Amino acid sequence: MPSYAVAWRRCACVRQPMKNEIGKEYQAVIDSPIPEVPSLGLKYSQGRVTVLDFLGSRQRESVEVEAVGGVTELQHYFAGKPVQNRLLLQPAGTGFQQSVWRALQQIPHGSVCTYGELASRLNTSARAVAGACRANPIPLLIPCHRVVAANGPGGYMGSVSAEPVATKLWLLKHEGYF
Repeated sequence: MPSYAVAWRRCACVRQPMKNEIGKEYQAVIDSPIPEVPSLGLKYSQGRVTVLDFLGSRQRESVEVEAVGGVTELQHYFAGKPVQNRLLLQPAGTGFQQSVWRALQQIPHGSVCTYGELASRLNTSARAVAGACRANPIPLLIPCHRVVAANGPGGYMGSVSAEPVATKLWLLKHEGYF
């Protein structure tokens, strides 16, 4: 695997870091097939993915598949293939959040777990698990969409409104859950 600096230069979208409406810089921006999420922005630190943001508008730049960690994995995911958990991720969060995010990565592609089940495994509360899911800085690659409420899909990314929940349902359907 090329070094981060080499990968960064070879990525077509990285001629200049992209900025979204709130000024975050992205080293990679890719189009998304998710209807409510036209594109995804990725941030890196020392060759590790630190942030994956759902962007509200299509970016004009595209990404060359080669060399940028996370891009190939996302393209495999959108092609219907499970993402291998060998990707180097570096989400910033508390020790508790890190433990929840590690547990999320153990939920198999096409499967779900309830907030309560995950809380029981981690010896905590469902509300605490939901809070860690809400704080997940790398959705999709740390699959918080695979955690559902006991009586329905639950929220997604801190919201129970139509658009985020529609995104969660799209992801679960894409993975063949229903």
